[in-house]
Amino acid sequence: MERRNVFSRNLPLMASIGVALTFILITVPGLAQQPPVIAPGSTAYALASGYEELIPNLKTTFSCQGRIYGYYADVDNDCQVFHVCFPVTDDNGNVLSTAQFSFFCGNQTVFNQESLTCTDPIDALPCNESPNLYDIKNLEFGIIPEAKKAN
Repeated sequence: MERRNVFSRNLPLMASIGVALTFILITVPGLAQQPPVIAPGSTAYALASGYEELIPNLKTTFSCQGRIYGYYADVDNDCQVFHVCFPVTDDNGNVLSTAQFSFFCGNQTVFNQESLTCTDPIDALPCNESPNLYDIKNLEFGIIPEAKKAN
């Protein structure tokens, strides 16, 4: 299967975290000897102003620690919030830290773990089922199915 650069396909969403990613991608000498921590530049639960009107009782329980790169519905916030987890690795592929970027969906929408988009709740996977798809959907993320060969 072919992998494409998911950043170019999701430019509007990814542009908002591009500057932060620049900071965490810089290699710092000696960083590999330090234990994993939340990466500098992470915006875990640093939501845009006005979120309180949509999510008055925000719970900050979700963590990206130990998760693969991908998008994750925040069940504790009724899927009104989702997170992008970005493991930062050294040259040998060892995870040094994990960046977490948090976003909230627009008014009257929820994050659908099945489609990795904010959608109308009636069209979304039930929020409490989202963790069942975390690994499945994020392992598929960015993979383009092989085209069927013409006979």
